[in-house]
Amino acid sequence: MKSALPFAIAAFATVAHAGETYPAKPVTLVVAYAAGGMTDILARRVAADLQAQTGQPFVVDNKPGATGQIATDYVARRPADGYTILVGATSHVINPALKKALPYDARKAFDPVALLAISPNFVLVNANLNLKTFADLKTYARTHPSIPYGTAGIGGAPHVVGELLRVQSGLPLVHVAYKGAGPAMGDLVSGQVPFGVAESVTANAYLKSGKIVPLAVASARRSEQYPAVPTLNELGYKGFDLTTWVGVYAPAGTPPQVLATLNQGFRKAIASQATSDYIRSTGSEPGNMDLPTYKAFVQSEMDKWKAVIQQAGVKDE
Repeated sequence: MKSALPFAIAAFATVAHAGETYPAKPVTLVVAYAAGGMTDILARRVAADLQAQTGQPFVVDNKPGATGQIATDYVARRPADGYTILVGATSHVINPALKKALPYDARKAFDPVALLAISPNFVLVNANLNLKTFADLKTYARTHPSIPYGTAGIGGAPHVVGELLRVQSGLPLVHVAYKGAGPAMGDLVSGQVPFGVAESVTANAYLKSGKIVPLAVASARRSEQYPAVPTLNELGYKGFDLTTWVGVYAPAGTPPQVLATLNQGFRKAIASQATSDYIRSTGSEPGNMDLPTYKAFVQSEMDKWKAVIQQAGVKDE
């Protein structure tokens, strides 16, 4: 992909305060999840590119826990100067609808900065079960009154996808929450749980190896990398435009010039050949939204996930 941001590097000379350019010192990217997952991998890739653009270190600081709440609350309390920013996933827009009380107002405490990537969520089965289609899953359910399915944890996009599917399909799905995508995928591959829901970055290597089989995808359209896999909407279920995505946020009140500079820098990083190729290799798509578009996207996603959680009856277990 060719970058549409020829002025991104020059934008880093934007004056944030009188007599100071931004960034004038190291910037911390607070990642809401543990090292090694989709959010962390993307954050580290763009951090290296941003450092090359600006000459200032962009340091990744992982603060996992509570479905992203620990990192989110931490960043909400930092100075609104652009030197501490949050990198989070879809839980950022799910938590406000799922949690009874949050220590921050997700709609008011942050300024959206940039979208990094969007990843489809797959309904998956252990290959040893020899189920090839969603119809096979429905047949399997006739003799299995309980079907455990694993996800990376309570309140993530895969969990909500699974619960909405349970309500709409009538399948006897029982959620098994893991402490991270790695353990959930490990148990799915080994057969400790027969089914799972996961985004493509986590599942991709195992899909390619044939150890797990995708029965359906929960996005509005089919995956470019796995075009033979039908969408849940195609299979007769409605409202499945439910992706996992990674986004960046700054504390509310961050100067507009800094927000614009960060947005341009992140978009340039994502548009680089190496990073965009990596994102697509995982079955995901690079993000490319300007500030107004991304702000509107975040607000619409909060509204959408709230409606889906109410429909599915998802509870903070």
